Amino acid sequence: MAEKSEFSAGLLIGGLIGLGLGLLFAPKPGSETREELRVKADEMGGRLKDTAQDVSERVRSRMREGAGEIATKVKDSVGETSHKLRGAYERGRDAMQQKRKDMLDTLESNEEN
Repeated sequence: MAEKSEFSAGLLIGGLIGLGLGLLFAPKPGSETREELRVKADEMGGRLKDTAQDVSERVRSRMREGAGEIATKVKDSVGETSHKLRGAYERGRDAMQQKRKDMLDTLESNEEN
């Protein structure tokens, strides 16, 4: 994409320089030359604006794609972390319940003795 932009910019600049030199050395009256320069400059300005809009649209598109990829990775990471935390919580809860049961069993057996 950068190469195409550089080429477009080079083409535009080269065209403007060539146009300017050609018109300056053309055997026409100054008013006609100035009018042609104005028209050609307007045309080149329009082309430059179109090229800038095209590049801008491509950059926005790539940014949206990148943002979508990042969002997907974050979502996946959050899901994986949530799953791990849920598993750790459940293991902790089960261990606590087992320890409570063991303690109650120990208390009951001590009371019987």
